[in-house]
Amino acid sequence: LAAYVRLSAYVTSIGIVGGIIACGVFLAVLAIVGLIGTVRHSQAVLFFYILLLFSLFLVQFSVACACLALSTADQRSIVATAWAKSPDEAKIDMMRGLQCCGFRRRDLPPNDPMGHPPCKLAQIPCCEGEPNRHALCCQGPTNTHWTNSSTSMSHTSLSPTDLSACPCTTTCWSVVEQKLERGTRLTGTVSLLFSVVEVSVV
Repeated sequence: LAAYVRLSAYVTSIGIVGGIIACGVFLAVLAIVGLIGTVRHSQAVLFFYILLLFSLFLVQFSVACACLALSTADQRSIVATAWAKSPDEAKIDMMRGLQCCGFRRRDLPPNDPMGHPPCKLAQIPCCEGEPNRHALCCQGPTNTHWTNSSTSMSHTSLSPTDLSACPCTTTCWSVVEQKLERGTRLTGTVSLLFSVVEVSVV
């Protein structure tokens, strides 16, 4: 969960927020039930608490196994799917936060699912100054010049002579790969440790 939250900070989603709130509510209810059962010495409440704790163990153990078994190819496929479904605004936020340009390729047009908006909209250093700001990856596709506003993105014509090779060398996947690999392994190990503690309590 911690690894997912760190990465989800770059891609906003109502579903992610709802899931985190639901997890917090469940854990709060679980703690209250355990406290009530302990104070009142109620076997019925404590039995219900044990059932909830065992359910939590199953979830954490499943998450731990999934995280530890997740290969790099699986991670890339999951993140690539999220990138392809993300709007341009979310991609720009991610490129700005990670200081990267494009997902794995910088030569794809914005209308391609794996493409990206002009990297200059993310205000990254590699697209600043001359002639970098006129590069294809920074300026946008041929004959297109993008401008960013608080409400929308528009474009005007641009001569092909203003385009040059992409000066940005860091792609977003190269940055995310390191964070995701470390995060999933850490999350899997911690989840496995807590699940063992929980089953021992049960």
